[in-house]
Amino acid sequence: MKRLTILFIMLAMLTSCQAAQPTIPPSLSEGEVTFATEDGIQLSGTVFGQGTTAVVLAHMRNRDQTSWQPFAQVLAERGFTALTFDFRGYGKSGGDVDYRALDKDARAAIAFLRDHGFQRIVCIGASMGGMACGKVSHEPGLAGLVIISSPRQAQVEGVSVYLSRSDFTDLAYPKLFIVCREDRPTSGDVKGMYGWASEPKELKVFSGLVHGTDLFDTEHADEFRELLVDFVANVN
Repeated sequence: MKRLTILFIMLAMLTSCQAAQPTIPPSLSEGEVTFATEDGIQLSGTVFGQGTTAVVLAHMRNRDQTSWQPFAQVLAERGFTALTFDFRGYGKSGGDVDYRALDKDARAAIAFLRDHGFQRIVCIGASMGGMACGKVSHEPGLAGLVIISSPRQAQVEGVSVYLSRSDFTDLAYPKLFIVCREDRPTSGDVKGMYGWASEPKELKVFSGLVHGTDLFDTEHADEFRELLVDFVANVN
């Protein structure tokens, strides 16, 4: 009887320990991936790391996913999963460039991670990519949002893209807004979005006029990198 009691206690302890361990989605491996948007465009992406918190990294206009990949490797080394991807018409992705579909592409990246079991996803976007993240801010599974050097409205190749107050209100998760002081008029737009956003939120203004992920190539690089990593680390 005593042995049986001890056995039950050991089994209970084992079960408790297993339950306390985070579950890493087993079906998502590092490397190149493809996934489809709601309108059937095949997007190209790359997965870094195997953590339980996943980060979508959305690139700027006239860049591609490679602009985010050194930072994606940093996230992987810090224990997170990162997904870089090319918007349609960029890099290895299919389709033609379509700025009206930025939200569809970002939504597909989030859905791809959610379908692989991630329940805690952070969307980080620079400039055009930040607009895309803002447009999908209410997507299920999102636990954090970072907007870097994004305009509130842009007219690109005859297409008007804009963000509104409703994109940033009623969001219970943390939000971070980053811009350089002399990056005008974007600096005013980012501050305006910060003003729209519900708490919790944070605004970081760097000196200079550098735009988006180009901050990685400035004297602010280390602070910028750690600011992003700390934000992801503190997302619940």
